[in-house]
Amino acid sequence: MFNVLTFVARPQPAEFLVKFFPELIDKKVPEGNKEASKELNIRICEAIMADMMDRYDTAYSYLGAGAIILNLIAEKNHPDRSNYINEFMMSEDLKDAERNNDETVVEFCKDALKTIKGANPKEEICLILIDKSGASCTTLPRENPAGRIAKLMKNL
Repeated sequence: MFNVLTFVARPQPAEFLVKFFPELIDKKVPEGNKEASKELNIRICEAIMADMMDRYDTAYSYLGAGAIILNLIAEKNHPDRSNYINEFMMSEDLKDAERNNDETVVEFCKDALKTIKGANPKEEICLILIDKSGASCTTLPRENPAGRIAKLMKNL
């Protein structure tokens, strides 16, 4: 049996916040509770991001430059839900995609390699996010990693 993925448009960051933290826009929740919830959720996000940075640093020390893969569509207990791919492995995936004429994967691998090679591991870590809309490679700053989330929350 094959798993067929239907790709959907990736929600905007503010849409994610509302989905994960609905109390932030609930008119029935007192403003003081909303502010406390924002602060608590920012601290939780910072803790999760600090853990990702530790995992990245460990993998980087053994495998070299690469990215943590966050597979958001894998089953929660699946061993490949979170992993690490280094630059060499990504280059090999690129070669395979080119041999198979898979332009989507070729484009993704090239973009990911560009992000990985351009990242300064002292200032940021690389992440590959896989969800129902596809995959993307991005960086997460080490300094104030939850700053973007905090800014979005303040604008809600």
